[in-house]
Amino acid sequence: MEMESLRETLQTSDFFKNLTAALSSFPLEKLDNPTLVLRAFVQEGDSADGDSFGTFEANEEAHLHSHKIPLRSNSTCTNQHASPSSSSRPASPEGRISANRSENRNQTGSQSRQTRKRQGGLRLAAVNGNVAVEENGVESESPRQMQVGQENFPKRAKVKHDGVFHPRESSLGKFVVGVWEQIHSGLILEPHVLSEQVQLTATSAGTGAPGEVIPAAADVQSHRSDQTWESFSRSNLFCRRVTQASRTCRSIEVIVQARWVELFDSYVEHLASTNPGLSTTKSRMRAIAEACADFGWTEKELRNKMAIWRGYKEIKDVLGWVALVFSGMGLYRLCKYRIDFDIEKFSRARALRMRMEVAADTLHHNWRQLLAIVGESTERRFVGHPHDWVVYQDGSDPVPLRSTYLTYDPNFTFEHLDESVIDITSFGADDPRWTPPSTAVSIPGSNTCNLCSQVQSNEAAVNACKCFPSLFGAPRFPTAVQVFRTSNGRNNGLQALVAYERGVAIGEFVGLITKDIEDQDVLDSKVGGRRFQIWQGRQGNFTRFANHSCKPNAQFEKFVWLGTQHILLVSKGIEAGMEITVDYSESYWRGLDKKCLCGESCCRYKKNENAR
Repeated sequence: MEMESLRETLQTSDFFKNLTAALSSFPLEKLDNPTLVLRAFVQEGDSADGDSFGTFEANEEAHLHSHKIPLRSNSTCTNQHASPSSSSRPASPEGRISANRSENRNQTGSQSRQTRKRQGGLRLAAVNGNVAVEENGVESESPRQMQVGQENFPKRAKVKHDGVFHPRESSLGKFVVGVWEQIHSGLILEPHVLSEQVQLTATSAGTGAPGEVIPAAADVQSHRSDQTWESFSRSNLFCRRVTQASRTCRSIEVIVQARWVELFDSYVEHLASTNPGLSTTKSRMRAIAEACADFGWTEKELRNKMAIWRGYKEIKDVLGWVALVFSGMGLYRLCKYRIDFDIEKFSRARALRMRMEVAADTLHHNWRQLLAIVGESTERRFVGHPHDWVVYQDGSDPVPLRSTYLTYDPNFTFEHLDESVIDITSFGADDPRWTPPSTAVSIPGSNTCNLCSQVQSNEAAVNACKCFPSLFGAPRFPTAVQVFRTSNGRNNGLQALVAYERGVAIGEFVGLITKDIEDQDVLDSKVGGRRFQIWQGRQGNFTRFANHSCKPNAQFEKFVWLGTQHILLVSKGIEAGMEITVDYSESYWRGLDKKCLCGESCCRYKKNENAR
């Protein structure tokens, strides 16, 4: 195109009109030195689509000319001409490809002249919190020293809902979790609760002596302020007893109804065998008619109730009496709608029967007394601590904990602790876990949480720290976990019976507070510059049985309560039935001739089986 024709085209087109309108609407007062930049470049005509030309940066085309026009009178115009030497990129795609190929050849040639070491793409990040350091600052060479990581918690990304339906836990699975929750709660299911409630009600009804003048309403109001706390306390006790008695009656009701169904079926068989002229259906109809007369119900009422009671009986056949006694509110709904009542799910649930009896016998010593009502044995099968027994996933009979360690230590003994014990030979009467106040100014007799900055106290009315309420500042309940036998050579493991949400404390790592132990499994920690170890070889709790995993679902975390440091086992998000695992840290595996059996694809410590 000739230059004269180009000039006429620019003058006759709406270019200057549109440019003036755009500049008039632009907020130039916000810029200190507003400058209009005009850049010209040439492209293929077919690539132009209406007004969607894009920019030369987006199209990666080198501009031919750049002209800057200052919009203030105190500035001067500048022109910039593009040249091959000053252009930051080639003028054509072919030039760019050639330049890239030339650059790649130069890089390849320089790399081929260097000796390269073949390495994988994955690298382990160095974590300072997992390195054991002695008092003099030298790294410890002793293995089996577990460390509490300093990384931020939680590590897993939060689950984002994508709007797609995902199947939830089955109704039978929810019922099983509810049974575990009832067993590990503060529930009291004993027959003497009923007799105590009857005596308490009779005593309350007869408190007024004969001939005693009842005070007027005004007199009662005058004494009400003095008796408010005492009345509230008595009301709490009375309500608790009534609730326990009601819960006990509910358990008795369920097991009696399940037994009635068994007796009904036996009576139908008896009628059919003793009366050859009666079919099974007619024998059943006769038994129902006799039951309706005794209950005073219509046949429809009895049949509706029998359908639910038969569900109780089927649950008893699969999970035992323990599942009925400790059943939650979902039992009625489960048996009414008979959801998940199939052979496959019942066969899997049957493996939990012995495990439930272990937990119930060791936590509720007198629960079997309720079975005397239906003629069952009241003798406990399992005694001792709940974690004195090792259960099996296939439903086999549990075995004592000691028997699983006799191969490694014929003299093995283990004492279950609720709190750590100080080794007086190492620290005397001092507790190395004591943490000085974080601030120089502190109120005597008060402790403030380092995480939430709230007041800590063992008194529920005073305590305001809610960081780990299942362990501190509130009543403690048994942890819903069991020690189970692993199937891949890791001896025992720890299994969660209920779900633990991310950030929830499962338990405290307790044991013997000591120091200078080597070549044994210990957890190493320090407060300030004072180091100590927690050893669980002979004393401890269930946290001893948490196995290592290179992809754990729990971790150890430090927490200061009332001026004392505690090591907590905190969940990263654990579903019911999953094994609880932690990362033993690099310092545990350093120099240890041991193979990691976690089975994860990201395992960092599995030995090369082909190496010799």
